[in-house]
Amino acid sequence: MNVKAIATACAVVLCALSVSTQAAEFKHQARGVSCEQCHGVAMPSAPAKAKSCMKCHNYGDLAKKSAKLNPNPHDSHAGELRCTLCHREHSQSVVHCKTCHKSNDPKFDFKVP
Repeated sequence: MNVKAIATACAVVLCALSVSTQAAEFKHQARGVSCEQCHGVAMPSAPAKAKSCMKCHNYGDLAKKSAKLNPNPHDSHAGELRCTLCHREHSQSVVHCKTCHKSNDPKFDFKVP
């Protein structure tokens, strides 16, 4: 394989990666929050610590905001769980409750931002 073919292949892969990242717009970044505010560095190489969430979010306020949900995921029998168990900035969020509770139980079919 020649150098030009290798360079072209690399460019195609990098372009595809860039497009897929842009398509999945990061939720906090879309609201003007920088990588550094959560990760502590401008060019992160590791996930943000869950305690970073509490710099801007308050668990009690979140419980009040989600009080109409039954069950309320922020007022759980499991206590104050790590935000990152459900909320994912760089991938699809999940309902962590379904780890133990029946996944086909409709009361756990709520959307996690």
